[in-house]
Amino acid sequence: MSLPKSALMTSASAISAVALWGLAFPLIQEGLVDFSPVLLGFVRFLLASALMLVVISIKYPWARIVQTTKAEWKPLLILGILYVAIPNVAQNLGLQHGTSSIASVIQSSGPVMTLVFAVLLLKEGLTRMKTLGTVVALAGTILLVASGGISFKNQDFVSNVLILISATSYGLAWVSAKNMIARNPPVLVIGLSLLFGTVLLGIAVPFEQGLRMEFNQHSILNIAVLGFLCAGVSSVLYLSSLEHEEVSRMAFFIYLMPVFASLFAWAIRGEGVATWTAFCGLIIVAGIAIANRKGREPA
Repeated sequence: MSLPKSALMTSASAISAVALWGLAFPLIQEGLVDFSPVLLGFVRFLLASALMLVVISIKYPWARIVQTTKAEWKPLLILGILYVAIPNVAQNLGLQHGTSSIASVIQSSGPVMTLVFAVLLLKEGLTRMKTLGTVVALAGTILLVASGGISFKNQDFVSNVLILISATSYGLAWVSAKNMIARNPPVLVIGLSLLFGTVLLGIAVPFEQGLRMEFNQHSILNIAVLGFLCAGVSSVLYLSSLEHEEVSRMAFFIYLMPVFASLFAWAIRGEGVATWTAFCGLIIVAGIAIANRKGREPA
């Protein structure tokens, strides 16, 4: 039986969004050649915020946008910190010395981070399958983060920890936004949070050590793709898919992010994928898949 056209479009939107997220990893590494980490994040999300502002202006009346901003400014600020400022600064810093394949695998643990915070902060039920899946996924993540040894003198370890901080922040962001998204459209919430997060990045830029930027044809094209496509268009596509399907089903497509990231990193930067990275990635994916299975009994 063929899938309805709407279901195919929803899946295509989600896959396209995840592919663009995968593309972002090697492009960020390319961007770090010309921009310092915080500045790169600010310029990227300045473009993404501009695009999202156009989208929400078309979808919603300005009165609704202003009303939501006034009513939800505190949770929007928190979401801006957790969804834009912290994860992107940590990710950019981590990618200075890490690889796209390892970073994307660690980032793909985001759904299990969301599950952990949902249990701890929202007191959501934890079935035996969720417990088992969480343990397996976290084990795979820890094995990968610590694969080169545990020492803050080790650049690889520090890079992996920074990417883990990014993934953790993303997971906490979705939990913090749950009640706000229940009251407001997801596209409006994320669009406004991008604006808040971008402002915070802009405030941080003057305090960045080693601030640098170099505008040339390559860097301008790279930052345009990172901002408009990998941050702006990807957000619109993924949020549009969430309007038609459950978050848990759409989260499944995030498992494909390391695949896309590795393919793009190979094509753009000639990076390969280490066997251990692939092995840990499979453990993480297996854990998240187990956690998403329905369990009858509480742990």
